[in-house]
Amino acid sequence: RNGIYPLMNFAVSRPLALPRALSQPQEDPQKAKTPTPEPFDVETRKVVQMQCSMELDQDRSQWHLTLLLILEDRLHRQLSYDLLPTDNSKDLATELVHYGFIHE
Repeated sequence: RNGIYPLMNFAVSRPLALPRALSQPQEDPQKAKTPTPEPFDVETRKVVQMQCSMELDQDRSQWHLTLLLILEDRLHRQLSYDLLPTDNSKDLATELVHYGFIHE
């Protein structure tokens, strides 16, 4: 009747402690470090529509790239990137596929 305020009367005055059997054991530091990098997820949805825009930033020293991607399931994905003078389109596309942002 009065929102959540009546529930405040039932609050526990001190937090409940978990029994030791239910607490998570500490990980071994040797096992936590893996020598190989974790694999990235592969994007399985295809891009059905793409919009690209490039703008110079305010001090006109660097280009800013914005990609708007619409995937098969109508998910919208917007990606932004400050371009470097050494960047090229092939390397950028390869990097997007590698990190799972777009389907190969």
